[in-house]
Amino acid sequence: PKRNRVSAQAAMVEAVAATKVSGKDYDATVLAPEDQWVAKIDYAAFKEDIRALGKELADNQGKADLKHLRKIIMWSHACLIVGVATMWYVVNPISVFLLSMGVMTRWTIVAHHVCHGGFDKCSNGEYNRFKFGVGSLYRRVCDWLDWMLVEAWNVEHNQLHHYHLGEDLDPDLVETNLSTLREANLPKPVKYVSVLFFMLTWKWYYYAPNTFKMLKLHEMRRVGKTPKFSSGKVIPDHWLTAPWVISPIWALKGAVFFTNSEFFGRVLAPFFIARFVLLPGAVGLLLGRQAATNSLISIVLAELLTNAHSFLNIVTNHVGDDLYRFDRSCEPRSSTFYMRQVISSANFRTGSDINDFVHGWLNYQIEHHLWPDLSMLSYQKAQPLVKAICAKHGVPYVQESVWRRLKKTVDVMVGDASMRKFPSKYANEADLKEPK
Repeated sequence: PKRNRVSAQAAMVEAVAATKVSGKDYDATVLAPEDQWVAKIDYAAFKEDIRALGKELADNQGKADLKHLRKIIMWSHACLIVGVATMWYVVNPISVFLLSMGVMTRWTIVAHHVCHGGFDKCSNGEYNRFKFGVGSLYRRVCDWLDWMLVEAWNVEHNQLHHYHLGEDLDPDLVETNLSTLREANLPKPVKYVSVLFFMLTWKWYYYAPNTFKMLKLHEMRRVGKTPKFSSGKVIPDHWLTAPWVISPIWALKGAVFFTNSEFFGRVLAPFFIARFVLLPGAVGLLLGRQAATNSLISIVLAELLTNAHSFLNIVTNHVGDDLYRFDRSCEPRSSTFYMRQVISSANFRTGSDINDFVHGWLNYQIEHHLWPDLSMLSYQKAQPLVKAICAKHGVPYVQESVWRRLKKTVDVMVGDASMRKFPSKYANEADLKEPK
């Protein structure tokens, strides 16, 4: 009897050791309290409700959406024009803020939704994803001139990020991209300083080279080429998904996926020359040296601010210990796809054009990821309806202040928190793609 009791106790210890509570492991066997909804969701019913709402929204897009877009474009232009008109007299926070808003809103509101096709069917070709900012330097300058090449952003963001959200293949998965900082044995203040540097520089330091890298890989794959080093050796897979930032090593060994002259000349130079050379230079010719100096200082400060502002509105959308990541890809527009867009995204405060303008219209991230090709006006209409659908099906719908999301994002970046790992045992296998 004693031996039997010992054996039973040993078996219990082994069983407890083998039990994994969901949250930290994909192969969890027991659901944590906050994950109990996973076992109850009706995938088919959830998909049908989301699909039906998306169709209704798309069918109702028209002149009102185009009128709304033009109003937002007018606001964006007004910010930039007033900022430029006032930046030369004296360096001041109002001009800096308006310059920053003009740049950010042209990207996050106008270019973002047009490049996704949100106005393809209601603008008679005026705002079409296949024409906007692509094909020539002229179109880039006229439509959307920023640090990123438009074609590169379309591949990295519209394709890879949206259709691999929360996966290892998601090029914007912050937890993976910042793994080196998360795991580094550094004092916490040093980690926070690193995050601050990233916030103030991320558009040109990380996003421009990383999107361009993804474009070059996309172009190679389309013609059947295998990515290789200059030596002819095949580039390992982990290099293909690793974040690509500007590095001093490029001067010695090259940038691997593209040439330095191509990147700095084709990608960065147009925006740099237009913004930091031609604009203050023109002011100097008209109003003198001091005006040019004030203008340049204002433009540099606005650059730092628009990086920080866009970081606040963009990077925080898909990070936090209450959002999920996944170990396998799923079929687009499947029930799993729709569910993932909700549980791996966070909304901010919503409800009015002014509020949404300041948030760069990124406060409707859940709705945008469900239907990327809708207008800003459609997202305003959809938000309370999507929230109600999620409540009906027990799917977590995260909506918090952008400042609270910033805290959660920084916690993940420095290694103080981690995203939740969706338990594979409860996945809808019919929606998943076979691992490669």
